[in-house]
Formats: sequence, C-alpha cells, structure tokens
Amino acid sequence: MSDWREFCDRMAALGEGLDDEGVAHLANQVACWLTYAIGYTDPRHPAFFRSSDPVYQWGGPNADQVARRARIEGSGVYRISGHMGTCEEFILQIKLGQAQSGGAGVALEVTASSLGLGPGDDIHILLGGPPPAGGKGHWLELDPEATFVHIRDYYFNWQPGEPATFVIERLDTVGDPKPNLDVAALLETAANEVEHSDRFWSGYQERMLGDQPPNTFLAPAGMARGVQSVLYSHAGVALHPDDALVVDIDHRGARTWDIQLYNRPWYEALDFSNRLTCLNHALAEPGPIVIAASDPGGPNWLDTEGREAVLCTIRWWDAPATPEVRARVVPLADLDLPPVDRHDDLRRRTAHMAWRYRT
Repeated sequence: MSDWREFCDRMAALGEGLDDEGVAHLANQVACWLTYAIGYTDPRHPAFFRSSDPVYQWGGPNADQVARRARIEGSGVYRISGHMGTCEEFILQIKLGQAQSGGAGVALEVTASSLGLGPGDDIHILLGGPPPAGGKGHWLELDPEATFVHIRDYYFNWQPGEPATFVIERLDTVGDPKPNLDVAALLETAANEVEHSDRFWSGYQERMLGDQPPNTFLAPAGMARGVQSVLYSHAGVALHPDDALVVDIDHRGARTWDIQLYNRPWYEALDFSNRLTCLNHALAEPGPIVIAASDPGGPNWLDTEGREAVLCTIRWWDAPATPEVRARVVPLADLDLPPVDRHDDLRRRTAHMAWRYRT
C-alpha cells in the first residue's frame, strides 16, 4: 500500500497548478505508462505497445501513422510477422536507450518499401541471431545495446480497410515462464515515465522554437532521434479570430509530406478524426494551406479549433533538396474563397480512423 501511496503522491505533485487541459494530459500519461509498465516491459516476452494514438497523446503524434514499440534485448532473437493490409509504408527502427526516459538513439532504420513490401503483402522479419541460410523474409542485425523496436505504419489515402498487423515473438526464450509481478518496480517504472514526460514535453515547444517569431516557420531540418529520412519544420501559430495564416510550400520533390496542428504546450494532436486539422500529399489539393479558426472556404483549410495558439508541424520524406516554406497573416475577408462542402472529407476521415484503430 505504501508503494501505491507514493505513486499517487508523485502524480498529485505533477498536477499542482495545471489547468483542465494539463490535468487531462496528466491523466492520459498515467493511463498510458501504467499500461506500458503492467504489460510491455519484459524483453523476454515481448509484445507491441501502441504508444501514441487518438487515446494516448504525447510527443507530437503523426495523424498519418500508428506508432508501436516492443522491448527487446540485443542478445535476443525475434521474429516480426504480420500483414500490410492497407498500410502504404512503414518505418522500422531499432533503438538504444529507454522507451521514453533517457533518450533513444537510432541504431538501424528500414522502410517497408526498402524491403520490397507494399499494401497487401505478408511481413516476415527476423531480428538478431545469425543470418538465416535461406527461406522467406528478411533478416536485420541487432545492435548489442538494442533495447526496443519501434514501428510506425503509415496511411496516406485515408481509406476504410484493414490496417497493418504486426506480431513479435522471441524465438530463443520459448517456454520460459514470466517472472512474478513486482508491484513496486511496476509503479516506479510508470511514475518515472510520467514524470519524465511531464518535464520534457511541457517545455519542448519553447525549446524547439526558441526566439522564432510567431507565424513563421523554422528552417527544415532533421531530428537526431526522429525518423532519419524525414525533414521537419515548425511554427508557433497565433492568430486573431478574423485572421488566417496562408502557407505556401515548395516541397522540392519530396515523395511524401504532411502538415498538422497541435496544442500548446503539451504537443498533443488536435482532433484529426472529426475536424480538418491535418493534410498530406494525398489529401491536399494544389495551392497554399490556410490555417484559421473558422472555415475560410476553398481547399486545404486547417482548423485551429478556435485556439489562440497552436503549433504547426510539417514533415517531408526523402526530399531531393531542402523544401522552402513561406507564411503570411491575412484577414479572412481578403481571401475571398468559395464555400466548400466539407462533409465528404470529414466522413472519409472518420471512416478511415474507425478502421485504423478498430481494436
């Protein structure tokens, strides 16, 4: 009981002084990391934990992807099986460090397309051990310091249909019983993850944007611990209700890109299932992106949900040259855009999300 009391006291200390959105974020983190600590920390009996989705919100989740991770050991041998379903691409990373706290360096990164996989294909990937003499599938070497495998599966066309399935098994510990539950260790793991998340993400946007003026974008750049083939650009957006931010982007031949809005300071995604808060290369129409609190008409509107301030993040994959972003604040009345019926777009989003997160 004392361990539980200590856990509750630590969570209560984090909640002091938070507004309603901050308390909701804290409750979300408690639910997320208690679930992780209860069932997903044993590299001898691994399972994929969906660590960021419409329920678990932290760290700037990408609306086009599902993120999942499983604890592993660099000395182990693992098999990842499954089916691509409607998934158009995935990124598999072998990471070093902890799943949330303490950083996570990237030891290896591969994509579905680099493995010759596409929608509808079966997945057979062997991690660690000696290279197999033959047989189907792919083999990936494990760094001796590897601690988890991270998979992001992507859906760009947002169609209703079966998403990807990923199953992980450890092959060199078959039959080993699970250890007895250590409640104290479980609660300590969860508390550490929540505390680190609170400290890290509450100040992340301020550290990232620095003294960048509002409504302007940082120069596109990579992130050491993000997806290695992706460039990112961010802007703190702060608009009056009658203004819009018009964003013109030269994608410089990037094969895929997306743009998305987040709350401040917690870096949670705005509602991308029921509102128009994100776009990508498959969903957008040619022309600028228009960010505003109310519908300006025309294509490519991003809805701020009426918030005074949001974060806008743009991502590009495999851009042959560095993209360019220009943004300008204009009165909504000056845009003079034709009214647009958003119903079909919203119905497409909700139907796709129901399938993507069906369980």
